[in-house]
Amino acid sequence: MSELSREPSDGTIEQQAPSSDVYEIPPCEAGENCHLPTDIVLRSCDGVRFGAHTRNLELYSDGFPKADSVMLTRDDVELQEESDVVILLLKFMHHQPQPDLSLLASKLLIKFANAAEKYAVYSATGVCKLMVDLSVNDQPFDAFLYARKHGYTSMLDKAGKLAVAQEPAKFFAYTHSIGDVTWRDLAEAEIHNLSTTEVWDALRQYPDWPPIFGAWFRKREAFREAIFKVLKSPIPVFHKGGQKHCDEWHIFYENVLMNMGTAIPSEKSFLRVVENATPLLEGCSHCAIVVKSMKSVMHYDLAIIQGKSLTSFLE
Repeated sequence: MSELSREPSDGTIEQQAPSSDVYEIPPCEAGENCHLPTDIVLRSCDGVRFGAHTRNLELYSDGFPKADSVMLTRDDVELQEESDVVILLLKFMHHQPQPDLSLLASKLLIKFANAAEKYAVYSATGVCKLMVDLSVNDQPFDAFLYARKHGYTSMLDKAGKLAVAQEPAKFFAYTHSIGDVTWRDLAEAEIHNLSTTEVWDALRQYPDWPPIFGAWFRKREAFREAIFKVLKSPIPVFHKGGQKHCDEWHIFYENVLMNMGTAIPSEKSFLRVVENATPLLEGCSHCAIVVKSMKSVMHYDLAIIQGKSLTSFLE
């Protein structure tokens, strides 16, 4: 089999030696009522053979060799795309109404959009960009990759922010792997709300991940230390009778310590644990002052740690 490159060929494809076997070229499946003769076979990566027209490949794309530069052979042209993508490419390379891309599943849309760019099928690239932009909420990470690869800056910003919110660990790992510190640091602020396992699994998909995982883990431990430092030093607020804390406080405090011991060390987790334990205070206004103070100090201390760059935690 021969493989078709992105750039048009400068010469010709050499004629293969004759064979006794009959080389069958399938009829066109892409054009509605297409009666043009097929003179080349495109084979998808999943093994499906499509009869195509070299003249149409030349007219509708810049990614295939020109018809007059190709000497037809008995070899299928092997493409890297799957059959559902190849048939869409061929449909867009006919003089006919274009397929309705709004009916495509999100994953197929992204695959086709990338293929249309790769083979420069201009009748498809514009509508693909529009449809990917409209479906960015469904697949922000893939849309980010598509926009970054093909230079669609407005889509890149929107998709990146959505990917940070929806898939922070995956996005963090990818942007670190390509050296994009701005996007990586934006995602890093979100992954401190995730489990260690989630971050580990995302990072180890890429080479050279141990140092950045170590830095992230040390920063997480700095959060943990700051949280328990605040928990160990609640301000005294005298109750009636001169007591620093009421009986309800001790029940509340034990509950918070126990649950924070197993919780993810983040401000979000702390606020959730405190909120869940607050009914144990039975409405004590003095203890409410202590809790408010703890929240304020916690927010300030964690913000200082968050403001430190991840690289400062590298050993």
